[in-house]
Amino acid sequence: MKKLFMRIFKGLSVFLSFIFRLLQPFFKIANRLVLLAKIQSKVKFPVPVSSQFDGELQIIGTAKVSWGEQCRFGKDVVLETQGEGVIELGNNVRINQGTVIVAHSQVSIADDCLIGEYCSIRDANHEIRTGELIRTQGHSTSAIKIENDCWLGRGAVILKGVTLHQGCVIGANSVVTKTVFNNAIAVGIPAKELKKRKI
Repeated sequence: MKKLFMRIFKGLSVFLSFIFRLLQPFFKIANRLVLLAKIQSKVKFPVPVSSQFDGELQIIGTAKVSWGEQCRFGKDVVLETQGEGVIELGNNVRINQGTVIVAHSQVSIADDCLIGEYCSIRDANHEIRTGELIRTQGHSTSAIKIENDCWLGRGAVILKGVTLHQGCVIGANSVVTKTVFNNAIAVGIPAKELKKRKI
């Protein structure tokens, strides 16, 4: 009796394992559709069905966010807009795990950009006048523009008013405080041009 039970149990396990493997692609599709629906409920633009999510995408504030086709978001990415701020992403933008993008004015990231893990892109700084609490002073803002084909290494920080021109590379953990020109490789704190990419 015990042997019969074990055979039935083993056969059932094999059958269920087969069914699970058969249905796994459908589970992935269903999960993707659920994530798309969640994001669509938070933003005011049509979310392209070509969007890919490695996990939940946090959209905070006024939800003035838009992106193009074939964008991919890592786990725990945060997109925050406040006041009149907007975030605009082009096509084929890859934003990796833990990156935070905050717009009080405008952050635009053009086509084919790669944003490494745990980057911070913020177009606003707290005001710091004396005689008044910093937390009550609001922000000074200036738009950030990242042109086509840029790559930000892990942990890079992009501050207000910065333009990263086409094809530039920002080294890991660099802090960018001013414009970086076409095809430049910039590293350090503050980031400085090290050399040009070879074309």
